[in-house]
Amino acid sequence: MRNIYLAGMSHKVAEIAIREKFYIPMDIKTRALQEKPFDELLILATCNRTEIYVASDKPLSKKDLVQYVCGLVGENPDQYSRYFYYKEGDDVASHVMNVCAGLDSVAMGEDQILHQIGRAYETAHQHGATGNTLNKLFQEAIHTTKRIKTETNLSKLSCNIPFLAMKQVQKTFDDLENKSVYIVGLGEMGSLMLKYVQENTTKIFASSKTFANAQKFADVLTPVPFEDRYDVIGKCDVLILCSACQEPIVTRERFKNASEKCRLVIDLGSPRNAEASIGEIPGVQYVCVDDLEKIVSENRRLRMAELETAQKILQEGLEEFLSWSRMDESAKSIHLIADKMIKTAGEESGKLLASLPNLDEASARKISMMYERFAKKMANDFLYKVKDSNSPEDVKVFLRCLNALKALPVERHSALDAESSCDGN
Repeated sequence: MRNIYLAGMSHKVAEIAIREKFYIPMDIKTRALQEKPFDELLILATCNRTEIYVASDKPLSKKDLVQYVCGLVGENPDQYSRYFYYKEGDDVASHVMNVCAGLDSVAMGEDQILHQIGRAYETAHQHGATGNTLNKLFQEAIHTTKRIKTETNLSKLSCNIPFLAMKQVQKTFDDLENKSVYIVGLGEMGSLMLKYVQENTTKIFASSKTFANAQKFADVLTPVPFEDRYDVIGKCDVLILCSACQEPIVTRERFKNASEKCRLVIDLGSPRNAEASIGEIPGVQYVCVDDLEKIVSENRRLRMAELETAQKILQEGLEEFLSWSRMDESAKSIHLIADKMIKTAGEESGKLLASLPNLDEASARKISMMYERFAKKMANDFLYKVKDSNSPEDVKVFLRCLNALKALPVERHSALDAESSCDGN
């Protein structure tokens, strides 16, 4: 019986000085997924958490998983085991649902974690590291999160880490119109940070380790070569660091020698982009990811009204996964095929609606529902009833035939009649 396990650390159990030691670079993550020492594996690494999800046919302990993570980053498990949490079975499913929906984040309900989990799942899936169990778990978590964002106002109230960083800038400077901001790092975090900064000032400088990436934003900012960053630090009021790095790219000594103007340094990196001792320089405020949690309370208060609805949707998604996980293997296979039929119906209705741009919303919704109902009826008539009215051996034969059929080109489907190798078995 395949079970699911989780080991990880987050902002709730470890400060950034510990978490940054467990940052897993993409090359190490890729190698781990390719080697796949477990039956199924997914690695999630963000600025606030590092977690590994495992599905295994044999029992695994916390010690097994912590040793594995520590081995990836070259740290001593005896020294850091106390910072890890460990879950198994239903608790893993509940945890990933909460994490994906942003209900376990510093900024409750934030959107960025959904994209990060989506990328982590896609990467693991592409490398063949996931199987039916983790595929179903993460697909259900992503689907449930999208429902929460569509059916509640949590998304409208969402405040991600860059949003919180901007709140801190506004708290330090009453008026940013005549202030200059320098952003280092223009990945997902930096690009989102740029959007918030643009709303408050036009005096924006930015660097990326690849200068061409900074030049893409030349219409809204002044691109700066990465190696010239200290020259710009000497001229700006706010420095915002969002780069991926193993060692600090801004040191206290060079910062102090370069600038007497910069009053606020916001470090969104994990590992941190700057030496924290910069905050000891008189007149300079240094803010890292952990510090931003202090201004979350107001955001959280606004969301409490929506939280109950979100949790009900989350529970539905959780029960859907748990119901599937308790099925026998034939039932699981049938359920997965039915899910794919419904997903395909949604894709086809989407194509039709895209060709009808003038269709009113109510009619579009009816068409989508019609496609979905038809897919569910087909699944019910031709999949679910098979298991109820046939022997387990015949069901397995049916599923083998169905999978073989799906693998063939469309034009050959019509040839699968009396000559099929499955006929008569």
